[in-house]
Amino acid sequence: MEWLSWLYWLLVILFFAYSFYLLHIPLPLDISDRSKLVVAEFLLRLSNEYLGDLVENVFGPEVRNKVTRFIMGVGFLVPMGPPKGMTKKRTRIQGVSCITYKVEESKNDGLLIFIHGGGWCVGEARYYDGIMYQLCRRIGCHGVSIDYRLAPEHPFPAGLNDCYAVVSELCENGLPDLPFNKKKVLISGDSAGGNLAAVVCQRLHRENRDVLRGQILIYPVTHVFNFTSPSYQDYWKSYAGTALLNPKHMARWMLLYLGMDATKSNIKKVMNSQHVLPELSEQKQYSEWLYHLNERKRDKPVDRELAEQFFKLGTNPDVSPMFGDTKGLPPALVLTAGYDILQDEGVQYANKLKQSGVRTIWQHFPHAFHGLFNMPNSEDRVDMMQAVVDFANVTL
Repeated sequence: MEWLSWLYWLLVILFFAYSFYLLHIPLPLDISDRSKLVVAEFLLRLSNEYLGDLVENVFGPEVRNKVTRFIMGVGFLVPMGPPKGMTKKRTRIQGVSCITYKVEESKNDGLLIFIHGGGWCVGEARYYDGIMYQLCRRIGCHGVSIDYRLAPEHPFPAGLNDCYAVVSELCENGLPDLPFNKKKVLISGDSAGGNLAAVVCQRLHRENRDVLRGQILIYPVTHVFNFTSPSYQDYWKSYAGTALLNPKHMARWMLLYLGMDATKSNIKKVMNSQHVLPELSEQKQYSEWLYHLNERKRDKPVDRELAEQFFKLGTNPDVSPMFGDTKGLPPALVLTAGYDILQDEGVQYANKLKQSGVRTIWQHFPHAFHGLFNMPNSEDRVDMMQAVVDFANVTL
């Protein structure tokens, strides 16, 4: 009866092959790491998209967010130990959990602070251990990664206040176990972490505390009114339905971060830009950056109540650094990716920094996708890392 066993496994293989064929969504031909991404994206879509949608329909967006956290954590069940010559340590700074990375033979007496991404709602500092090991070793400086409080349990401004408290403490008083020059501190972050890094820079500058040497913003979120911009539209044209960062994720996370109801109805309204007051695009301080609002669907009326909430919170520079004062900020490196709904707002912020007289380097990676900075063995990631190292070596 051995042939029955072979037949069984053949049927199993055929079932999964047919399922993959039915559920396969082709990725753009020129996207970075396409062969690896095809498999990773498919598995992520099965677990986080399809399962996530089911969980959200039954239990709501907050439970779905916990499922996303669990799925993200699976890939980091086995901790990545530090390389030779480096010590990793969990510590608390101003009551906030952080990870320090100490280079035993440091070539640079500066400090690199990193704020992780994840839509303000998911992710942990330890997920970036590999990145911090490489950056600190190559720059030759110590590092600190911040585990700020996450929404929706801790909505705005809790996570921001955590990051601000840690950076302030490090720049003012240093850290006994991690000697560094308090005048040579770089702040960095990716996605929502890039948002928080940009906001911390602005907040310190508003207080006349120009204590940061530079800022590194990796595909950052820079405002919350961007859902009709060209890079958002490119998602629908080029890779709609995939598990890459999409408008639905951003709408849900923004609502959760801002302490609003992330109902399916509100998510759809945000995706259709029904959360934006029409007069917002008529006010000079916003209109330059919200030109794309003319493209929103005319058959979708503005939800005045939701839009009023977004106007009150979203125009706050502590949420949308695009609308803050950027004059006098420290030098900046802004990295953007071609296959990323956040591309346009990253470019906009780089342009605003330049117009304000800030020494700004903008580097665009047309084939990269959002999240690539975490993708091991990627050519574009190597180039992104090199851009960060080069900027740090010049700035520190």
